[in-house]
Amino acid sequence: MKALSFYKDLFAEYASIVNANAVDIMKVAALGKKLKLEGFQAESDVCFRISINVMQNFIKGGQVDNALAMENVIYSSFVKTTETEEHYHECFKHWVGPLQELGRKQRAPRGPDRDRNKVCFVMQNAVLLGHTEVMLKTIDSWIEAKLGADLYVAALGGVDPSFANMLKARSIQLLQPMIRDGRQLQASEALPHLRQQLKDLNIHTMVWLSVPTAASYALPLQLAPRQVFWSLKFHPVFVPEADVHISDGHESEVTRVYNGQQWTVAPFPLTVALKDNKPEDVKAYRTKFPKDAVLLGTLAREEKITSPTFLSAVCAILARNPKAHYLWTGREQPAPVLAAFQGAGVAQRCHFIGWVDTNLVAEALDVFLETFPFGCGVTGFQAMRLGTPLLSMQAADTLYSRTAARAKLAGRVGSRADMDAAEILTAADPQHYVEL
Repeated sequence: MKALSFYKDLFAEYASIVNANAVDIMKVAALGKKLKLEGFQAESDVCFRISINVMQNFIKGGQVDNALAMENVIYSSFVKTTETEEHYHECFKHWVGPLQELGRKQRAPRGPDRDRNKVCFVMQNAVLLGHTEVMLKTIDSWIEAKLGADLYVAALGGVDPSFANMLKARSIQLLQPMIRDGRQLQASEALPHLRQQLKDLNIHTMVWLSVPTAASYALPLQLAPRQVFWSLKFHPVFVPEADVHISDGHESEVTRVYNGQQWTVAPFPLTVALKDNKPEDVKAYRTKFPKDAVLLGTLAREEKITSPTFLSAVCAILARNPKAHYLWTGREQPAPVLAAFQGAGVAQRCHFIGWVDTNLVAEALDVFLETFPFGCGVTGFQAMRLGTPLLSMQAADTLYSRTAARAKLAGRVGSRADMDAAEILTAADPQHYVEL
């Protein structure tokens, strides 16, 4: 438990912001995130509304760079803290429309067709994460199939050297529109610069990769004759200027509707190439924990693990199984997760292992517990392919919906008997999850 002084200081800071005539918006956002993670939702909502007002004023004033910077701040501080489709939509709806209109004021003509074999994937940061690994696997399948596509990747942010080398090994040109003549550009310059780069290279199709921030402004600029929005996560942004909106789904589905808009379904290649682990390395990893421990684990971003219903299920499982230990990952340890473990009296058997080699840890586990309502994708399939049993939950965004034996069940509530028909061990509800 945190000291009383911590909460006194927290609310003193909150009072000073609420009563101030002018605010430091970065402090407001940081405080809002802290309040939410400590369980003070109403106070966090006040900080969220202040942040939204600031962003809306930037949009009204045509301040593109400030508006997009503010979108990133809000996304990091308020949106990503709750990993559900509904939450993302409820947040983004405050600004997607006005931000799209701002982009349309700078729109270029669609222009004539270009080389239809040329495709450019546009990503925020060129680093290896779940969604970028899926992109690379898609690219590899195109190369293997000898489709004749001429592929490019554009990074709107930082570039990890190892990722750049992965592209180079595939003979894929990396575009960095944020840099021109050795000068770092703001987004208001970089996006038109990207548009010109695509034109100069005669690229016909641009694929916006997953991350929703900046998309509401960028796609209305008409970056290429054909624009695709490919979401590997949630669907809070729908842009009329995108010719196709692609979502994940079961292989038998053609379309899905999110927030009243129709998305084209294309199952994602969420399985990745396995690396052979040395048995001695797996054994050595397990020796970090008690010899008789049953190692349960979740390899995912901490935002997924923070799900209250999932946390409650994990705590119930640990309470009923005294020899079970739980390994969880992330870049930081959110207060709600720690509080849940403490409150259930299982904290001593919960081990935060940080950002790890998932290929190794997935094999070291005895059981992989998939998060819900948003599942684990790449790492979940990785665990199964390494022979580690996995427990899923019926939901639109878990591994169940990607592997359901009867596709008609995917995304809707089914009975426990229905779940028996799934191709992987799947729970019908949180209580069933604990029992399984």
